[in-house]
Amino acid sequence: MEFQFLIASFLAFTAVFLAIKLGQALYD
Repeated sequence: MEFQFLIASFLAFTAVFLAIKLGQALYD
């Protein structure tokens, strides 16, 4: 279903966002 794909995309986007935030915090 499209709903599972939507959830997977959201989780992937969130993971990338958190990784970027963590990277900024470490390198700041």
